[in-house]
Amino acid sequence: MGVFSDALKEEVRLEYMRPGQIEAARDKRPAVYIPFGVLEWHGYQNASGLDSLKAHEHLVGLASRVGGVVHPPIYFGSGGGHCDWPFSYFYKKETIQPLIVELLQGLERNGYKAVIMLTGHYPNAWELLQPAKAAYIEAGGKMHVLDCKESIATDGDHAAKYETSSMLYLHPKTVDMDIICNAEPKDFGGADEKINWMEDEYKDHPNYGIVGIDPRAHASAQVGKENTELLLNALSDWLDGKIDQPDEEWKGFQDNPNPVARA
Repeated sequence: MGVFSDALKEEVRLEYMRPGQIEAARDKRPAVYIPFGVLEWHGYQNASGLDSLKAHEHLVGLASRVGGVVHPPIYFGSGGGHCDWPFSYFYKKETIQPLIVELLQGLERNGYKAVIMLTGHYPNAWELLQPAKAAYIEAGGKMHVLDCKESIATDGDHAAKYETSSMLYLHPKTVDMDIICNAEPKDFGGADEKINWMEDEYKDHPNYGIVGIDPRAHASAQVGKENTELLLNALSDWLDGKIDQPDEEWKGFQDNPNPVARA
C-alpha cells in the first residue's frame, strides 16, 4: 500500500524479494535504504506509524527510480518528548544504537557499498543514526553512509501541514481529515502560522498533540508530492556524489565540487 509501492514494476522491498532478486538488484546498484521512525501520536487524523511509513515509502520511490533495495521499516525510535502520549513507544538510545551498528556491518558483509538511513522521526537523527554511523566507522566500516532526517531537503513538523501532506500523497488511505475538519473549533490558522497544540489547554481541540501549521486548511497531497520530489532528488544526488552529508546543524545538503558516485 502506497503511491510508489502500488506502482512497482520490479520489487525493491527486501522482505518480498528472493535471493536471486536481491543479488541482481545489488549487482546493478549496491545500495540499501533503511527507513526509521517510531510508533507515536500523530494527531487524530494520522496513523501512529506515520514516521516509519513515510520514510519507507519515500525510499521505495527512490529505489524504483535509481536502483537499490529498501530494508523493512524500523519502528524502534528514541527521543522527542512524547513518551506519555497514548499509543506512543520509545526506547533507550543505548539499546538501539548497537543494533544499528550490527545491521550496517551485516549489510557490508553482503556486498553493499552505500547506505541511506532515513528517519521520519527527527530525534532519531541525533539520538540513534549519527552515533551509530560514527561507531560503525570507528569499528572499521567501509560503506558510504548517509544518516538523514526526512525533512532535511523539505519542510517538516509534527503531524501538522507537512507530515499530514506527506501521508495524503504517500498513503492517502491512512489519513482521515474529516475527523479534525468536521470538529469544533474551526479556528484555522494562517498559511505560515505555527502552533504548538501539545499543551494541556488544547485537550479538547481537534489538533491536539500536533505542532506546526494547521493541516485542516493547509495540508494537501500536492504539498506532499512537491516535498517528496525535493527529497528524492536530494537522495539521488547524494548517491551520485553530487552533494555531501548535511552539516551538523541539519540545515541542508552541501554541494560536492568533486562528485563521485557512492554506489
